[in-house]
Amino acid sequence: MAYLRTAFLATTAVGLMALATPALAEVIMTPDGHYYKLVPLKAPPPGAASSVVTAIPEGATANVPPAPASNCRLTNFVNLEYQPEYTAVCGPE
Repeated sequence: MAYLRTAFLATTAVGLMALATPALAEVIMTPDGHYYKLVPLKAPPPGAASSVVTAIPEGATANVPPAPASNCRLTNFVNLEYQPEYTAVCGPE
């Protein structure tokens, strides 16, 4: 009887988890080894007014000083698929 109860509870738990996960969710892995779940967003109801949120005001300007010149340079670069190898040297040439 205990075995039957455990099997029933396990089946119920798996079923509830399957219902809680969106059917179109996709899990992807990025080249750096992180996993992300892509879940589609719900569309707004028909006839709803759409809105656009702008993070930067339209008339905004920026006064950014130029970056100082660097005396560092790339001397060697090997493009590997996930871990590129490069050597940079700083100082006089």
